Amino acid sequence: MPNKNSKQRIIIIGLTILGCLLIIFFGLRSFRAFQKFDRHGPPAGDFPEKLETDVERVRDWMTIPFISRMYGVPEPILYDALGISPEDNHKKSLRDLNKEYFPENDGIVIEIVKTTLLANQSPPTPLPPLTPIPPSAP
Repeated sequence: MPNKNSKQRIIIIGLTILGCLLIIFFGLRSFRAFQKFDRHGPPAGDFPEKLETDVERVRDWMTIPFISRMYGVPEPILYDALGISPEDNHKKSLRDLNKEYFPENDGIVIEIVKTTLLANQSPPTPLPPLTPIPPSAP
């Protein structure tokens, strides 16, 4: 017949194993959730229905890939205008790029991006001509 001490030991071991399993389960769930917040901008596949045309909406927290999707201007054009490589820069905000590549010119990156967007946006599609309405007969 097991004594009181061995019953306590079994309960302690069981609760310890249960605790470890709970830690592993919720730890993996947290890890997967934090992986989703690894980048800036909207989730992949969320493309705007209508491309943005107002360059004054560009902010320094935005990244080049986000701006590229938002305005419909290819990323290589934006990187070429800045004179930087896309390698290791695709997750950096415009503010970070400015600090890294142009520390003496505050705000120059956002101005270059705005100018490049204006120069490379496709012209808006013209509205169809108005059709005259014939006067009604008496």
